[in-house]
Amino acid sequence: MKHKHDAWGWMLAVDFFFAGMGAAMLVIAGITDLFVGEITTSVLGNFLAPIFVAIGACFLILELGRPFQAWRVFMNPKAILTFGAWNMLLAIGFGIIYASFGVKAFPWSDMVVLRQIFAVLSIIVGLVVATYPGVLLARHKSRPFWNGPGMMVLFLTSSLVTAAAAHIFCGLLMPAPTEVVLAKLSYLVVALLFFQIIIWLGYIMIKITGTTEREAKAAERWLKGDIAGSFKIGFLVCGNVLPLILLLFANTTAQAVGALLVLLGGLIMRHLAVKAGEDRTWLPGELKYYSKLPTGDEEFLKAWKC
Repeated sequence: MKHKHDAWGWMLAVDFFFAGMGAAMLVIAGITDLFVGEITTSVLGNFLAPIFVAIGACFLILELGRPFQAWRVFMNPKAILTFGAWNMLLAIGFGIIYASFGVKAFPWSDMVVLRQIFAVLSIIVGLVVATYPGVLLARHKSRPFWNGPGMMVLFLTSSLVTAAAAHIFCGLLMPAPTEVVLAKLSYLVVALLFFQIIIWLGYIMIKITGTTEREAKAAERWLKGDIAGSFKIGFLVCGNVLPLILLLFANTTAQAVGALLVLLGGLIMRHLAVKAGEDRTWLPGELKYYSKLPTGDEEFLKAWKC
């Protein structure tokens, strides 16, 4: 007999990665369009943004189970999952329409006002989707490492930095009509990476020194526990420090490798954040209750199966 699982799996981490990155790509594309100039990011990146959100949604459906009943997640207006699902759907729709303005073959490609309207809509829903994973985790008071508003800042920052890196890589594959944004994006990524290092170290130190004993114990896993190596080497060094250095060079290869390392770091970060949810605060008597449930090997169950 199976019990309800107490932690989410790797598919949720992949959902957070693709959905957050794709949504933030919409935000960056929309902002640069409104304040820098028409279609200043790669059309490839603009089309990949809603596709990434859709990929994230698919992994979310698989993680939740019963994919053929996925429509039910849209039916409860009070649930945060419903709120997130609707915004992901809107991000996919608005993103595809906005990206289509970069294809001159479409008759609406020259409608500037309409393009800017969809740019604004993409920015709004993109910010919601990019922030949503952090909000979802932060609401779980029984998960010591997640609990608190800091998760929202961590996930939004990671979404923005991975999105900017993805735009850089797409711009190298298919250059935008103007290179002005691509030339500046690397500096944005460097600044965000530096900020990301600071807030992650600050978040962990606050959890260790200024919160409850359960939170301190959960945070110590990141510095000297089972996930310390992945956090220090995989996320901090390979996903932040190395790309921060590489993106300062004008060399195309260095830019491409740096952008890919940022994406790798973002994926590692989400995997570790979801894994950190294994630490939880149990309600009084909850562990005792689970200990008394049948596991499937009891004699009375074996006799019943016969």
